[in-house]
Amino acid sequence: MKRILIVEDDTKIAAALAIRLEAAGYSVLTAPDGLTGLKLAVEQRPDLLLMDIWMPVGLGFSVAQRMQSLGLNGIPIIFITASRARGLKKAAEALGAVAFFEKPYDSQALLSAVAEALKSQDNAPSEHCAAAAVV
Repeated sequence: MKRILIVEDDTKIAAALAIRLEAAGYSVLTAPDGLTGLKLAVEQRPDLLLMDIWMPVGLGFSVAQRMQSLGLNGIPIIFITASRARGLKKAAEALGAVAFFEKPYDSQALLSAVAEALKSQDNAPSEHCAAAAVV
């Protein structure tokens, strides 16, 4: 069973995401902030991260950068945000995000992005890790 780590400070959104992902057959871990999310990513090695950008104790982008420095480049990241600030999507892409969603998001589109990211990871996990390591 694929394991997804949700890093989201809004407990209602985190719970709703967890329910949808568990109903879709995934194992779910949650973290309320960036620091806890980073710790869980290192300890649990999830198959995918679903991460908010603006959180206390570690912005999503900072967590992604730290994960890269720790050699966790092979874990796909989907960013979600309520912010409409310019440049967020480009910044997410520059960090290797596989998808980017603004809240409120279409839950079916998000589930499709999760499935696609995990499918891509299954098809070429070693290539993804190797390519990420070169960057």
